[in-house]
Amino acid sequence: MTLRFPWLLLLAALGAALLWWTWPRHALPYPAIDWKSGIQRGDQAASDVVLREYDAAGALRLLARAQTAYHLPAGNRTYLSDLSVQRFRAQGNFSLQAAHGLLQNGDQELTVWGQVLATLAPDNTLRTDELHYDPKTGILRTSSPVYLTHGRSRLQGTGLWASIKQEQFQLLSGVQGVYEP
Repeated sequence: MTLRFPWLLLLAALGAALLWWTWPRHALPYPAIDWKSGIQRGDQAASDVVLREYDAAGALRLLARAQTAYHLPAGNRTYLSDLSVQRFRAQGNFSLQAAHGLLQNGDQELTVWGQVLATLAPDNTLRTDELHYDPKTGILRTSSPVYLTHGRSRLQGTGLWASIKQEQFQLLSGVQGVYEP
């Protein structure tokens, strides 16, 4: 019985050394989710969820947070509450906040609703009730009423198509506004 203890100690030391040797020493160039709080019902629901996406150089490209997340494997849908998304760009950061969200199609499209606020530049904001955002193409679209501000200028209309990458916006109907230089 006395021989088991040294062998177990040696095996544990080798396992710890192997873990230390294989641990990543730099930022990972793909999305990583931090599950900060308790996980319920298997791994399908979580609270205080943080998603970080890095570029190949290790710089943070996207930061998304949600108070709660619930994933339904059937249909590959994830429901989110109290979410915020920040995309870091050279020409200015893009941020999006909403009470609720739905990720669909393998994280290819985000639909948000409930007090949606998007900040497109320091003095450009968009408010609406519902918004569809495609992170790959940078396209925003909605058929709901939209309120845009640019400095002291205000525009409102129904429906929106916007390209964040090209910085183009198009209100689709019922456009009214006030321009103040």
